[in-house]
Amino acid sequence: MTDLTRTMSIDNALIKALHYTDQIKPASQVTFDLAQQEQNLYRLRQRLLDTLNTLSPEQAYLTLYDCLFRHVSIALLTQGYQLTARQPHQTLRRIVRQSAPDTQVQQMIAHRHAIKKTAGSLDCEKSIATLTKLLNDYDIRDAQACQTLCLLPIQSIVRSSVSS
Repeated sequence: MTDLTRTMSIDNALIKALHYTDQIKPASQVTFDLAQQEQNLYRLRQRLLDTLNTLSPEQAYLTLYDCLFRHVSIALLTQGYQLTARQPHQTLRRIVRQSAPDTQVQQMIAHRHAIKKTAGSLDCEKSIATLTKLLNDYDIRDAQACQTLCLLPIQSIVRSSVSS
C-alpha cells in the first residue's frame, strides 16, 4: 500500500450494529470478493481516465460515488464483512458518518439520487466537497479526480455566468 491509499478501519461497535440490522454479513469468500472489489474500483478509475469518452461532471460524480462504495466495501472485507442488499446507501451513510457530518453525507447521497433518477445537474459544491473529503480518507487520487472532474467544471460555469 502506498501513501496515496489507506484502508479505513470501521468501528467495531458500528460493525456489530450493522450486522445486527442485516446491513452487513460475514464474508464467506474474502479473498475472492476483495479481488472483485479492487477490479471494480480499477474499472471505475479507467472510466474516469478515458480520454476518448470524456465524462460529464454529473457522470464523474456518479462514478466517484461508486468508487466510494468500493472503498467502503474493501474496508468491510478487510474486517471480514460484506454489504448486503438491505439499504446499501444507508449503510454507506452510517459508515462514512465517522468522517463527515451526517447532514452533509445525506445531502451527498440525495444529490447522487437526484442526478441518477432525474438526470439532474451537478450544482451542489457542498456535495462535491463531502464526496472529495470522504474519498480522500481512502485514496488521495480519487479525491483529486473529484475536484478536477466535478468541482472545477462547476466553478468555471459559475464564474462565466457571473461575468456575463
